[in-house]
Formats: sequence, structure tokens, C-alpha cells
Amino acid sequence: MIGPAEFAACVGRAALAPTVHNTQPARWRLDGQGAWLAADLGVALTAADPEGRDMGLSCGAVLEAMVLALADLGQVTSVADLWPQDDRRTIPGHRMVARIDWQQGEAGETLGRHLESRFTHRGLFDAKPVALFGWGRADAILLTDAPAREWLAQAQDQAGLAAMQDRRVRRELLHWLRLTPWHRRRALDGLAAPALRMRWPMGLGARAALGPLWPLLDLLRLTPALTSEAAATRSAQVVALFHRPVGESPVTSGRAYLRLWLEATALGMAGWPMAAAGDDPALNAAICARHGIGTDRRLVQVIRFGPTAMTPPPRARRPAPEVMV
Repeated sequence: MIGPAEFAACVGRAALAPTVHNTQPARWRLDGQGAWLAADLGVALTAADPEGRDMGLSCGAVLEAMVLALADLGQVTSVADLWPQDDRRTIPGHRMVARIDWQQGEAGETLGRHLESRFTHRGLFDAKPVALFGWGRADAILLTDAPAREWLAQAQDQAGLAAMQDRRVRRELLHWLRLTPWHRRRALDGLAAPALRMRWPMGLGARAALGPLWPLLDLLRLTPALTSEAAATRSAQVVALFHRPVGESPVTSGRAYLRLWLEATALGMAGWPMAAAGDDPALNAAICARHGIGTDRRLVQVIRFGPTAMTPPPRARRPAPEVMV
């Protein structure tokens, strides 16, 4: 039997999963020997994620983290993916994501032990080689050669800059930035300066650059340097092209996505998603054509992996009362 205290601890561990802009849309409702998972539509990224796929992917990652957290307590789980039903009535202001039930048994999972050590590294990776030990997945193409990374580095920067030209996208990103020590949500959600490897005075400059100064900087052709991630892409030891069946629920894709990242963590690597590569339709199609991803598959995410000796930044996570509905 999992009591409220144990479930709350599992909710805390499940929250360690990655979510887009660290919005943490997952909300839980305990119900006997199971729970409902819903997505809080109040934190939806209507400009950057109009179809809600990234929200579904994020909630799927949290769901899989919950499965792993429960497995560490000896619980066998069963999951029903509710995303395709598009139920926005059961819990007002939310979209139902999944139903999860559990019972005592032989879970046989080990990936959960890496939840605490998984993190997003927004910077250059170390140059030391990684022993992949035959790591491979049917739903991911792992790029390790420099030419492939260089092509992606250039294409990602172009697509990323194009996305940031949309004022709505910039405004949405600014809403989730927590770049000053006195921001009231700094330790709870969003993208704080330490997570971005940025000192807060630089953060004030970044806010100005993404806000009122953007048109001037763009006119002066300085914006490419502001958004470039090419150096980080080149430094990655592995770039994973994560693809799933066309038409698959993003929640199911998100579950597999977390497992991919935890496998990389187990090999000693941190990660950093290349959002534009997955979100820009033209670049997405070009990557699929270049690397033989068929039309029956969807390129869900491109993510850089590599080792780093840097200490993981503090985690900003919502407390249990904020994620229980």
C-alpha cells in the first residue's frame, strides 16, 4: 500500500523529469491505489507549442519518472494514456494525460536510480571520449561524427534564430526566465540564471536583449550571436535523433524520451535538447531525409549528450501542494 506521504515523495522524484522551459505542467490526483495525471493548461506555451505536443511530451516524461519512482518502492504499474481523448472537462483548466495504477510486485527496474543525477547542461561538453558500450535504440539515431554535428550546428542556429524573430515566442520565453535573485518563482519553476550558466547581471542584459532591444540588435545583425548554440553542438560527443511512430501520443513518446535520457545519464552524460531542430518543420524534414528517418516516423526531439565535470545547477521545482489537484 502506497500512502499519501510515500506518494508525495514519488511526486517529488517524478518532478525531476525534464519539461519544456521547466514549466512543469504535470498535476496529480491520488485516487486509492492509483492516480490521475493531468496537464495544467494555464502553463501552456501557446506561441512556441500551439498544438501542445511539447506539453504532452513533458507530461509523458514525468509519467515515466513516476513509474520508475514507484518501481523503486516495489510497485508494478499499469498505465492508460488518456491524451488522445482530449478530455478538458474532468478537471477544469486541465487536459487529462494518463491513469496510473500500482500494486506490490517484482518491478525489476533500475533506471530510476538515475533520476536524481539527470540534468540539462546548457554549455560546452567536455572533450574526453565517452565509452558507449554498445548503446543503441530502435527509436534513436546516434550521431558521433563531426561532419554530422557541424551540419546540425549550422542548421539549428538558423532555425533557432528564425523562431526567436517571433515576438510572441520571445515574450513567452521572457515570462519563464528567472534571471534575478529576487524573482519570487526562481526556486520553483522556469529558467533561472544558474540553470542557464548565467550571472544575474548578465541576465538583466539578456532580458533587455530579448525584449525592447531586439529590433535594434537585429538591425545591427547582432542577434545570431545571442541565440547561437553551435559551439555546444560541436562539443557534444553524441547527438541523438529521437524518432517515434507517426500518430503516436506525445505522452507515450515522452515516456520513451525520458528513458533515452536516463540511459545517457547512466553512461555519464548530461544532455541539452535542440528545440528548434525538432520544432521547425523544414529542418525536421531535412534531418529526416539526411539520416533516413522514414515517413512512418516522426522526429520528436534532437538532443546533445556529452560528459561534463561541472556541478549540476540547483533544481527549480514546484512543491507538492502546487502539483496536486
